[in-house]
Amino acid sequence: MKGPLRLRLSLLGLTALLAACGPGNGAAPPTGTALRLPSAVSQTQDRWFVELAGDPSVLNSQSLGAQQATFRMQAAASGAQYREIATYRRLFNGLAVQASPAELGRLSRLPGVIGVYPVRQIKISAPGASKPTLQAQALRPDVLSALAMTGADLAQSQLGLSGRGVRVGVIDTGLDLDHPAFRGRVITGYDFVGDQYDASRPGSIPAPDSSPDDCQGNGTNVAGILGGNDPAEGFVGVAPAVSLGIYKVFGCEGTTDSATLLTAMERAQADGMQVLNISLGVPFQWPQYPTARAASRLIKAGMLVSAAAGDSGEAGPYSMGAPALGENVLAVASVDNTRLQLGNFTLTPGGETVGYQPVSGSPPAPVGLNLPIGKLPGSTPQTDNDGCSIDGLNPYAAGSLNGQAALIRLGNCPAREKVINAQNAGAQAVVLYNDQPGFASVSVQPVSPFDSEVIVIPVVSVLAADGARIDTGIPAGIRLTVTAESQPFDNPSGNTISPFSALGASPDLELKPDLAAPGGWIRTATPLKSAPGGYAVLSGTGLAAPQVAGLAALLLQTRPGLEAQTLSTLLMNTAIPRPTLDSGLITPVQRQGAGLANVLAAYGSLVTARPAKLSLGASQTFGPRSKVIVLSNSGAQAETFRVRHLPAQSIGSTGRTGSASEQNASLTVNGQNVEGSVVTITVPAASEAELNVLITPPTRPAQGQYGGYVSLTGGSGRRLVVPYGGFVGNYQSLTVLGDVSFDGGRTFKNFPALYDPKTFKFYPEGLNPATPPAYTLKDVQVVDDNGQMITVLDAPQLLVHFGHQARRLTLEVLDAGGGSLGTVFTQEYIGRSATNLYTDASSDAFSFVGWDGTLTGAQLAPSGTYQLRLKVLKALGNPAVAADIETYLSQKFTVVR
Repeated sequence: MKGPLRLRLSLLGLTALLAACGPGNGAAPPTGTALRLPSAVSQTQDRWFVELAGDPSVLNSQSLGAQQATFRMQAAASGAQYREIATYRRLFNGLAVQASPAELGRLSRLPGVIGVYPVRQIKISAPGASKPTLQAQALRPDVLSALAMTGADLAQSQLGLSGRGVRVGVIDTGLDLDHPAFRGRVITGYDFVGDQYDASRPGSIPAPDSSPDDCQGNGTNVAGILGGNDPAEGFVGVAPAVSLGIYKVFGCEGTTDSATLLTAMERAQADGMQVLNISLGVPFQWPQYPTARAASRLIKAGMLVSAAAGDSGEAGPYSMGAPALGENVLAVASVDNTRLQLGNFTLTPGGETVGYQPVSGSPPAPVGLNLPIGKLPGSTPQTDNDGCSIDGLNPYAAGSLNGQAALIRLGNCPAREKVINAQNAGAQAVVLYNDQPGFASVSVQPVSPFDSEVIVIPVVSVLAADGARIDTGIPAGIRLTVTAESQPFDNPSGNTISPFSALGASPDLELKPDLAAPGGWIRTATPLKSAPGGYAVLSGTGLAAPQVAGLAALLLQTRPGLEAQTLSTLLMNTAIPRPTLDSGLITPVQRQGAGLANVLAAYGSLVTARPAKLSLGASQTFGPRSKVIVLSNSGAQAETFRVRHLPAQSIGSTGRTGSASEQNASLTVNGQNVEGSVVTITVPAASEAELNVLITPPTRPAQGQYGGYVSLTGGSGRRLVVPYGGFVGNYQSLTVLGDVSFDGGRTFKNFPALYDPKTFKFYPEGLNPATPPAYTLKDVQVVDDNGQMITVLDAPQLLVHFGHQARRLTLEVLDAGGGSLGTVFTQEYIGRSATNLYTDASSDAFSFVGWDGTLTGAQLAPSGTYQLRLKVLKALGNPAVAADIETYLSQKFTVVR
């Protein structure tokens, strides 16, 4: 058994998100018997941002320093025990601290403290990645097609733009300083943490130094897209002559946190960066989260910020994160590349060639591999749980796939689960085929630190149509043979929004994301030690954001005095809305914002439309909305535009891909219905004109989101768009407190639930134990499911699933008679949970909200009987309206001193 490990359950643990809003529909749990968590390890939340009154963009550093000194003196006088992690004076007025729940309560009640926010861990998201073993020369179509999608290729070749002289900062894992694509262009940089740092490892301490050399890879990937230039390998980024500022916030493995990110953002401002790329963030958050507000302040100070929208698209709407949610931050969605360089295998009999993508987390398919293809008996191209475990058991009979390549359809359960089941049944390789149009960005890497099983067989992914074709040939004994050649293929999903790309809107119904750029199947630089030749093909919104940062640098080279907000407006106005892959309808604005960036159109546009987007709120609250769009013409000639309405597909309240529009909003401009008449507007030279827009929302889909575009078409094909979006119905009808399943969604346990950390047992809502749980409010040592001795605080905790973001959370303690002993904790702007399906401690299906036995006034609760009352105010809810507040009352429990 390992030595003792101290883990304290969080006051509010690491949260995640629910793909479906509202409580589960399973049967109520049995009464009288507690249930046990499958895994005994909990998340720890002991790091917090403490915000002080006063806007850092208004107050000078001296005034902020005086405020923070006063805070420290007051904290010392109160007896509060905490460790200061970081201090901020540019973009955030406050500190990051490490403190126990009781100490945080003391700090939060000090004069001048206006808010506390959890410091969240940040990991590099990789929805799908492959490191090619082919020669870099053979992969050139990938990078060339991505540049052409935004017009960057012509901006370079015809306009002579390269980003020269523009300072662009990259906050990420650093940069491979030896990579030939970046020689001589790093003008500043800093490593904030050191190579050994990992925020997820208890006791890990940053060891900063001046060399931001990349040992993880993502920063080099990002910088390659933004500004790489390697003529010897035929590789060129969007802005190949930019000057780079590199800010390393990750060690060689693991995670960083939002406190370190905020420190790096302040450093980038101090270093005078003109553009900042942030390809990381905290998902399921609010625009009010500290890093999001800091990014907004950067923009007000003149720096354009391009941030990844996030890769949580599978989790449904409202899945975006911070800092991308910040006001005026360009939150960038991902578009799939139009061309792919694929490996091939041939099928016999018939000799047909099938293109495949390697799957991250598995070894490459060796050239010459020749295997018969098998499958799960009874599976078809319509099976939605092909290869998934059934009640925890392998669906394949032992040895049933010996010596075969297993054909498995994606869907219903993780690809890793399917592959491990096939491998354990004797498969020598796996061919995964998509359950949706296009190529899937697939990874079979473990997502939990407790998943130690190793995949030792090659895994590849193919199109749905190819999988169906292979399926029909299995009865006749079809075989595959991996060939050495590769060839370019048109990507069926090219120029459409990548399925992993996170969805808006923000919890306060601001329209997000803002813009889209190529991020699916993109060739870019990678550390020399991690891939042959130093290049790889990768996917993620983190690769789309640097495309936009590079485009901004191209525009700043030719118009160096352009303000950040004007630059953002230009890029959004001139974007091209993308259609869906399957229906041809315009993709929901909550997935793509204004559309695919087009730098040539932005370069040539002399007219801007402000605001660049229209956020319409909830239809029950506002009804039809009147908005004014101001058209500004900086040119020497008048411009005349025809105004049209482009309705986009709506998105259901729980739908990832959007439901077919049942109704569209209607649009009138300057009193005219644009659907039935020709509406034009002329913008005089060096002047302005107004569009008075009235948008009447649809009545369906209920609890869904609608949207579209005000489209203006001028002479010579000039086009401008202004996206709009809103919520259908009563936003307060969305349920915040939801239920959790522990069996893959077949049944749901009623949550919130009272939790006993020393026994790992929880009591779902409605279950009344014969003997109430007892807590000593002391540290105790227990053995977890992994046989590891851990130390936990024996205090009552609540397991809370957030089915939607909450505006405020309060925790109140009641005595034996139900009388209130006061509110012991309050938190603003709570993110939602990532899933309502619990598999292990990494699932992020619920948060820990707890009480450490301290009452208001810092006195300790005596022995006795108590209850906890949890209240959540809904997003945009009114605290004076009872229907906007959800309440949970725990079972009674005892404190034994």
